[in-house]
Amino acid sequence: MKVFLTETAEDCLWAIWDHDRLYSESLADKFQRDIDRFIRDTIAANPEIGHLWHAPRGIRRVIFRRRHNIFYALRDDAALILFVFDGRMVINQQIAESGLDVEGLIVRSED
Repeated sequence: MKVFLTETAEDCLWAIWDHDRLYSESLADKFQRDIDRFIRDTIAANPEIGHLWHAPRGIRRVIFRRRHNIFYALRDDAALILFVFDGRMVINQQIAESGLDVEGLIVRSED
């Protein structure tokens, strides 16, 4: 299965890297490599690894290293990574305040 990161998911990963680099840029880089590998390899190989977090929209959540929440949706032959949040964040508030159109993230254009 192919895995695609939405622009929002990429922004989330940059925010995590930016925060982590304040402690150690090399550790921030390593974490990004590890989470990227997990997203691309593990979710691709086992797309139903995450539990169904929001059934009406088919959004799943899997937790990476006990605190990073990866939200994704399965569409056709693809896993679309929607968000990646540090579990210490108030996730629902973060989604609501961002004003994101979740349907817009998971609907693929026919271009």
